[in-house]
Amino acid sequence: MSGLGPDFDELVDPGDPDRDRLESAHDLLLAAGPLPELPPRLQEPPAEPKARIIPLPRRRYTAIAAVAIAAMILFGVGYAIGGRDTPEKPVATIAMNGPSGATASIALMPLDEAGNWPMTISVKGLRELPPGQTYGLWLTRNDKLADPCGTFVVGPGTTEVPLNAPYRLKEYDGWVIVRTGTTKPFLLRTAI
Repeated sequence: MSGLGPDFDELVDPGDPDRDRLESAHDLLLAAGPLPELPPRLQEPPAEPKARIIPLPRRRYTAIAAVAIAAMILFGVGYAIGGRDTPEKPVATIAMNGPSGATASIALMPLDEAGNWPMTISVKGLRELPPGQTYGLWLTRNDKLADPCGTFVVGPGTTEVPLNAPYRLKEYDGWVIVRTGTTKPFLLRTAI
């Protein structure tokens, strides 16, 4: 080989399984020869371009600042009065239990403008009913069904259902769950 560097046999073991591939690459590098000389125009870095700041008249700065301030104020006002995607927090959580070991809780949301009490009921442990049969959530007065708050079906695990009570809740003494079409037994109830 040439006098450009160490002999290939000094670099790679004769028993190396990749020897043929490495020897082929070594021969190609030797055939390519040395790198060309760096041209003189690239030996020094180019001069930095001269930049120039174009001054704006003072009233343009004032106009830009006024627009930026107005945009920030409008954004803040919009955020303050606009709707948010944050869910409302319940005003009360009402626990229910029953003799079968089933449980439920009612997350009672704030009263809306129309006079409804939106709520989410979470039920666990009630058995699934045949198609077409439902459970009902009722408000009670003197341990009797007074007014309905909605019907629902349950699945395996925990079932969450949005319902509402369009009533003045102070007029009632509890909540119960019964099978729709029946008045007893109370499958779940609040403590009285």
